[in-house]
Amino acid sequence: MGCPFTLAISNNVVAAALCSPHLLYAFIWNFPKQWQRAFGRWSVQIFESLAWVLKVVQFSSVAAWLGIRGANIGGIARLVRQEPLLAVGGVGLVIFGQVLNAGIYRAIGHKGVYYGFKLGHTIPWVDGFPFTVVRHPQYVGSVATVVGGACLCSGMVAPGELWALTSYWTLLYVLTGIMEN
Repeated sequence: MGCPFTLAISNNVVAAALCSPHLLYAFIWNFPKQWQRAFGRWSVQIFESLAWVLKVVQFSSVAAWLGIRGANIGGIARLVRQEPLLAVGGVGLVIFGQVLNAGIYRAIGHKGVYYGFKLGHTIPWVDGFPFTVVRHPQYVGSVATVVGGACLCSGMVAPGELWALTSYWTLLYVLTGIMEN
């Protein structure tokens, strides 16, 4: 367990890292012409590349945040032994979330996922899966994955800290979904 100063800094770092892709989404959603002017025909590809880099930053910061708090992989093994339903529920949420995320890429493609319709591309309207499950499958899938991951990490760190982080991350997806409506 780290010192209080280290813990406080890690909270700020993880909060900024979790927020970073959502700031990118908001900028491109609200200023697509400026983005397209800057990157031209590569605007979707650069958006996608940056989004993936920021996802790596997000997950790396969460891993560091957990590590500073003394979490380790042995915590998952303890969870499976002590709280098997929580472990199964966590795995189920992660799988459900990733099925929705994979479904959205399959349904509308990379240009659809990365705001291609705002960046000069024609994206066909899709009514089928995963839109038959939820209105915002990518964000619901991401939230399900985050909550499932939190279930799997429970018992590794203080529950209040873990669920505060999970709630903050979920709020970012909710706000992004609201912005896109």
